[in-house]
Amino acid sequence: MDKYTPQERAEILTIFIENNRSIIATQRKLHQKYFKRPVPHKTTIYSLHANFPQYDTTAGRLHSRRQQTSPNAENVALVRDSVAESPETLTGRRGSQ
Repeated sequence: MDKYTPQERAEILTIFIENNRSIIATQRKLHQKYFKRPVPHKTTIYSLHANFPQYDTTAGRLHSRRQQTSPNAENVALVRDSVAESPETLTGRRGSQ
């Protein structure tokens, strides 16, 4: 899905509802208004319409992400020693150890 500003998402949703939920009519209106920009795909319009009542926003839902950890000095030293001991060990196997 292309990245749209919250104002553009609201406008897409408004035009979609004003045109009796017609994808073709919505895309035509948007093409007339923003002729240099590609029109949103039908799944983009449908997902905006489906997500709005559920999340009360056109921004969609937040995706939870795994918390990133930074390497600490102790882990770096352990990996360095492990590589020095057996450099032929595969990276995946070293990670599971």
